[in-house]
Amino acid sequence: MKERLQHLRDMLSIRNVWDMQEEEDWEDYDQKENYISGEEYADDTKKLAGIGTGIVYLAIMVMILIAFAVYFIMSRYHLYTGYTVTASYEAEDISGTRYEKLGNGFVKYGSDGVTFVNGKNETQWSTAYTIETPMTDISGETLLIYEQQGYYVQIVDTDGALGSYQTDLPILKGVVARNGVAALMLKDDKDVRIRLLSTDGTSLAEVRTTLEDQGQPLDIALSSDARMLMVSLAKIGSGTVDSVIAFYDFSSSVKSDETHLASSIDYRDRIFPSVCFLTDSTAAAVSDSGFVTYSMGKSPKEKASVTVNGEILSAFHDSSCIGFVMASDSPTERYRLVTYRLNGRKRAETSFSHGYSQVMMDSGEILLNDSGHMMVFTPGGVARLNTDYDKQIGSFVKIPGFRRYAVLTNSGMERIKIE
Repeated sequence: MKERLQHLRDMLSIRNVWDMQEEEDWEDYDQKENYISGEEYADDTKKLAGIGTGIVYLAIMVMILIAFAVYFIMSRYHLYTGYTVTASYEAEDISGTRYEKLGNGFVKYGSDGVTFVNGKNETQWSTAYTIETPMTDISGETLLIYEQQGYYVQIVDTDGALGSYQTDLPILKGVVARNGVAALMLKDDKDVRIRLLSTDGTSLAEVRTTLEDQGQPLDIALSSDARMLMVSLAKIGSGTVDSVIAFYDFSSSVKSDETHLASSIDYRDRIFPSVCFLTDSTAAAVSDSGFVTYSMGKSPKEKASVTVNGEILSAFHDSSCIGFVMASDSPTERYRLVTYRLNGRKRAETSFSHGYSQVMMDSGEILLNDSGHMMVFTPGGVARLNTDYDKQIGSFVKIPGFRRYAVLTNSGMERIKIE
């Protein structure tokens, strides 16, 4: 019996739980199940009787609970400072290649075309074009590539090209929905047109703004179903710069001869250079001093308004969180990381000192990197990773699996496990 109990203790040791063998297949990362079977001890438990049996079972349950509690705390709150390369795939990319995570793979794009690769850096398809200054927007597994201040538009998804077309006016900004419908901000002399187009370039609807009337558009956002368009406009008055957040409804219930305007909210002495849809039912506008969230409906309304103290350097979000990297007054920490819930309540605040060039939310984590360093935080403000990387980072993203990430460089891709 002593040998059996000793064997059980070994099975429950944190070391065994912590050093679970890694699954190498990309698709199997999230399929691993960890369990402890009690079948091996069926014969021994039959030999126990009365109160002794209850004590043994209680001791076993306590050990299991303690083991999993310690494992949970260590795995969720431990700061990792290194990594192990679990897979490496070489592929020379030309200088200037950019990377975006798309579905379970990645797109590599530049001025001469776009390529989609899977998790092993194997090319799945490629499309050629010529764009001097390519810009992108992603919705689900659909990617929009457009030429800023140019006329060319390319739309792709994980299966390949969905369509391409030329516009008759220069493109200032573009956003895309999951179905490939794009909203383009087009420059027309002194005015700006916001045009909704299908994947073949067919015009579906248009909103025209003038500086004198509506104001100057600063940013646009499109819901994932292409039904709602959100526009941030700046209006210059006598000594003030005010803003208007406008919502346009392009659903089938809106008649084609209407302006499509569903709601318009004015703000005095406040500018919103960035707007986005967090979900199809919640949108947000970000200013240099905070943010406002909106609830969607037939007439979108303000949901929460938050003012932050300090200089905002970067903003990021996912479907449940809005966050900022801000300048810090601390002599030892250069930055503050602050996150908020969509109802406007502050969720967490922490600080860090290492510089960064990119920040984003991916799979519920906050990822930051510069050319040779990576950091990860949880939305709750817990630092998960802080480590140097021995190659120049092009893109740092989360991939399926616990503590699994991918790093793309001009020399290929590496999948890593942080430790």
